[in-house]
Amino acid sequence: MWNQIGVSGDGLNHSIGKFFLVCFLGYLIGTVSGILLDRSLGMSFFSLFLLKESLRFEFYTILFEIQITPASLMGLVVSGYLAIKKG
Repeated sequence: MWNQIGVSGDGLNHSIGKFFLVCFLGYLIGTVSGILLDRSLGMSFFSLFLLKESLRFEFYTILFEIQITPASLMGLVVSGYLAIKKG
């Protein structure tokens, strides 16, 4: 399994970066699709925040805040699965 995502016996391969890129893009696609589904269905299930506060990553002058929603979590899981299965 680890060889599929780029971890081999001699260290990390360059495909581990592709795996994280695919997961990040899946997170973004899941977020956007959840907002579109909520607006089209007239409900607010897919865009509810699962955490009280967003996850914060601060690097000197750059601040990243990430909020987890059910749609973004589904996008992350599906894209991670596809990245591992398809390589």
